[in-house]
Amino acid sequence: MTRTVRLQLDGERPFCELPSPVGGTRCLISLRRAGDMSLKEQTRRRLFLESLGVAPARVLALRQVHSLRVLAADEVGPGDPPEADGLLAAEPDAVLTVTVADCLPIFVADRRTGARGLLHSGWKGTGIVSEAVARMAELYGSRPADLAVVIGPGIGSCCYDVPRERLEIFRDRFGTGSAVERDGRGYLDLRRANLRLLEQLRIEDVTVVENCTACTPELASFRVLGSGGYVGMMAVMGSF
Repeated sequence: MTRTVRLQLDGERPFCELPSPVGGTRCLISLRRAGDMSLKEQTRRRLFLESLGVAPARVLALRQVHSLRVLAADEVGPGDPPEADGLLAAEPDAVLTVTVADCLPIFVADRRTGARGLLHSGWKGTGIVSEAVARMAELYGSRPADLAVVIGPGIGSCCYDVPRERLEIFRDRFGTGSAVERDGRGYLDLRRANLRLLEQLRIEDVTVVENCTACTPELASFRVLGSGGYVGMMAVMGSF
């Protein structure tokens, strides 16, 4: 069953709670007002997470490169974060983070084993959810029937105009619903592309956040803000 929700973004908090795919685990995303949470902003990230009661030693992060690479917690380790775009963990203390600003944060949880994953999925990385599910099966014995997925806020097909070449690539790979045309221009639907992949994986428990980062002022969009005003929002998943 696929559900759709809209985030309620009123108030003064620097973050918004998202639906969680499993009980006992919080999923949230920092808002534009919280400032840039990109990996280079280590002090701001640390203070934000500490305000949530998360100790730095519990936090896992990556150098995101718009890839399909997914790493487990024991493959990350201390020191400089490795290059990848998905994190997996079975350890209850691990807090997973990715940074987004139009790309989708995707939260995955295994209700049976407690394993979970957090993914950064833009147009180049569409398909990372399939990689994550395969690795969860390999590492934790996860089965599609036990998995629940939340697709967080990202740029919508209302705003994500792309060149025709990219439009055709998406249609070929992810079906006609993943790309639409209006007034002679092409638009990608990252949510629909991921929903098609989840359907192929036979994952039925899916929640989709409808908010578009490009037309929701409280959220941050690279398309809207540009490189000069870039604000990376940090998606966080864990027990805290």
